[in-house]
Amino acid sequence: MGNAITKNYEVGGQIASAGLWKIHRGTKRTTGQEVAVFIFEKNIVDSISSLRRQAPSKRDQERVYEFLKKEASQLARLRHPCMLEVVEPVDESRTAIAFATEPIFASLSNLLGNYENLPQVSEDIRKFELDELEIQKGLLQLGKGLQFCHNDAKIVHGNLVPDAIFVNAKGDWKIAGFGFSTFLSRDPSVPTPVEYWDYDHDLHPYCQRDLNYQAPEYVLDQKLDPSNDMFGIGCLAYSVLNKGSTLFHSRGNLSTYRGLVDRISAHQFDKLPAHLADAMTRLITREPSMRMNAIEFQSSKFFDNILVSTMRYMENFAEKTRDDKGQFMKGLLRVLPQFPERVLYRKILPCLLDELKDHALLPYTLPNVFYIIQKMTPKEFEEKVLPSLKPIFLVREPMQNLLTLLEKIELLQQKAGGAVFKEDVMPLVYCALEPKNPFSVQEKALKTVPMITEALDYTTVKTSLFPRIATLFSQTTTLSVKVNTLLCFLTIMKILDKYTITEKLIPLLRNIKTREVSVTMATLQVYQEMGKYVEKEVIGNNILPHLWHLALGPNLKVNQFESFMSTIQELSTKVHQQHLRQLQDLKKLEDQTKSFANNGDPSATANGTTTSLNDFEKLVHGGSGNATPGTTGRQSTSSTSDNPFKIASDNPFSPSGSSSQDSSLDMFGDMASSLPPLGASKPMTFASTPVMKPATPSMFGAISADSPYNSRPMTPTNSSFQQSTNSNGFGGSQRNSGSITTPTGTPSSFSIPPLNKPMSTGGSTNSNSSSTSRPPFSQPQQKPAGTPPLSHTLGNMSSSNSAFGGFQSAAPTSMGMTASMNHQPMASGGMGGGFQQQQNGNQGLGMGMGMGMGMNTLTPARPANTGMGMMSPMQPLQPMGGSQVGGVKQQNKGKNSDLGMFDPFS
Repeated sequence: MGNAITKNYEVGGQIASAGLWKIHRGTKRTTGQEVAVFIFEKNIVDSISSLRRQAPSKRDQERVYEFLKKEASQLARLRHPCMLEVVEPVDESRTAIAFATEPIFASLSNLLGNYENLPQVSEDIRKFELDELEIQKGLLQLGKGLQFCHNDAKIVHGNLVPDAIFVNAKGDWKIAGFGFSTFLSRDPSVPTPVEYWDYDHDLHPYCQRDLNYQAPEYVLDQKLDPSNDMFGIGCLAYSVLNKGSTLFHSRGNLSTYRGLVDRISAHQFDKLPAHLADAMTRLITREPSMRMNAIEFQSSKFFDNILVSTMRYMENFAEKTRDDKGQFMKGLLRVLPQFPERVLYRKILPCLLDELKDHALLPYTLPNVFYIIQKMTPKEFEEKVLPSLKPIFLVREPMQNLLTLLEKIELLQQKAGGAVFKEDVMPLVYCALEPKNPFSVQEKALKTVPMITEALDYTTVKTSLFPRIATLFSQTTTLSVKVNTLLCFLTIMKILDKYTITEKLIPLLRNIKTREVSVTMATLQVYQEMGKYVEKEVIGNNILPHLWHLALGPNLKVNQFESFMSTIQELSTKVHQQHLRQLQDLKKLEDQTKSFANNGDPSATANGTTTSLNDFEKLVHGGSGNATPGTTGRQSTSSTSDNPFKIASDNPFSPSGSSSQDSSLDMFGDMASSLPPLGASKPMTFASTPVMKPATPSMFGAISADSPYNSRPMTPTNSSFQQSTNSNGFGGSQRNSGSITTPTGTPSSFSIPPLNKPMSTGGSTNSNSSSTSRPPFSQPQQKPAGTPPLSHTLGNMSSSNSAFGGFQSAAPTSMGMTASMNHQPMASGGMGGGFQQQQNGNQGLGMGMGMGMGMNTLTPARPANTGMGMMSPMQPLQPMGGSQVGGVKQQNKGKNSDLGMFDPFS
């Protein structure tokens, strides 16, 4: 709009209308004061069509502007509680005319169902229905306003229509619309200039007097008098009581109006309230001299009832003495239930809240306020009442104030939300708990704690409420206060944490000096509840000793002592059960730890076998570890991945493409290719437990670098396969019928005694075996402490210079094994050591290794039913049989700890 109104005020949405005025909600930018902004937009005149259906002329537009500005300016000159208060005078800009008034709810025209110039109607206005008491109060206020106009301001309103009456936020009716007002001449000798009624069809109806509300003497006799307004207020009262329907329906026609006036004396007001009907007959009359004036109107029996009298008294409440106010407040509580809620909220409650500033009247004012509060919603309470109550929560004088507020603490909790209650209402309780207050106030405050506990959180209880109760408990000398503090502890126990209970509350209870029975029994209840939340150590060390101390007091009766003993036994049982369970759990944990340590030791063996099954292996094998007697959990028909000695997939001895069968040679991979060419000086012997030892020069005879056997190819004699010497010095081997041939052609005998018989140190077939001091084969050889797992040892040997003897376990049903080694010739430059195990007729196990031998060398034994052809010098040895690899069946593949090993170091 570009005027002073928009500059000084923040204009909000439209809330009401009155004729050509649009009424908006507004707020003053500097102070935040709420106002109602009346705005007339000038462009609306262009859309106004007269009865002749012609656009208004420039002159007619100016007449409209002048009329609207007169309405606002005349209203600004009148200051009275029954006049609409102007807070910002009228201001005109190029596009609009505007002024600001006190906040309003709506115009009376809107409340009667006229929504002209109001695009959006709120639900509050649409559903609004005027109560009879509101009508009585409103008409009474209009009568008082007319009294001011006629007797004091000497002005005649001239057009009392619903568009000229406004209802403010408190429900008061205010007079406005002074566009047709006329000031009376104060000098009787000077006539008052009067503009008599003449309907102009070129103007908007709002800019002309409404003929239905005009007095007959003014229209027909051209007589201007204050009685004109009394006829108008009678017509207005009739319209309000009939929900907008007017007494006259002239439609702006003078002839129709004259005919209605002639029949006015015959009109009956039997549908109106009885007392109002009497007043209407003295208002709606043809003769002005027979009408009642404004003062007589206010004194009519229509307004003679207790409710209207109460509101009339409150309108002048500020002028009353304190004693009169106190007497009025005492009686008000009896009549409040008769008032409509809207009257209570909008009219009576604001007056009561204003009186809260007088602290001496608080004991009389607060009960009336709380009666109205109980009918309000929490939102209405927080917006309209709580700001006025907060300052009095900390008022200590008179003490009746605190008592009254504490009596309504539960109502305050219901109306205030959780956060609002903690921040705004709880200071009232804190103030009442101070030790210097009278014990009646303290006791009242303590009794409210159980009612408000659910609305409090842990932080509020621990940091604010509990310290104040504890302080009061330690300082009070009043028995009832002491007992009530203990009951408060009992209530807030479920909110406090264990630390606060143990470190603050228990020491507080142990310092009780009195032996009064009421205090002792209240303490028992606190301890009984405390036993539900604290640990057994606290119960045993702190609570039970004090309970015994209290139980042996001299003032207890039999039933009270029995209550103590019952609690002591209950808590003792709890300590017993919890501590016993803890000890049992510790014992179980120790047993599990020991069992785990024993089962997890891989060297714990007995008679060459593992003492207990590996639980982990049983778990990962899905229960397949439950093998037949004589087999271990690792022996199964699973794939070769179960063997921890299995080397990577590049094992040259493993048949590619076969996953269901593997060879005993799979354990070694191509480790043979990395063994040094050393000569053996000891016969091959076996031990039940494999032990890996580093190679030493004393094991085998050394071979010189220029030995002819390093480069001379093997010359097989009656052989079934031939292998050329490789670059590492390993020579090929020849299988013969049963002799071992030295490089010089001298046969040498070598035999292995049966596995089921101990080897004799003196009867060996090998000449070198006489110097060997080895325990019998049937006795297991234990690993030294710290020996790494066999799989690690084998892995490390694949790239070391260690001497290695191949091994493969047979079926472990019996530690006795029959093995024979036939003497076979072997070419120079290498040695293939091996043995033949006789098992189930034709089952045998072949092991081989290439070694440089200075003396007698061995050729590997192979079963008679297996044939092998010639192989290229670099071609690894491959198994030929599908069901039997290297002379041993798949199902007989053994566990690591059960494998026999050729031990060259024994």
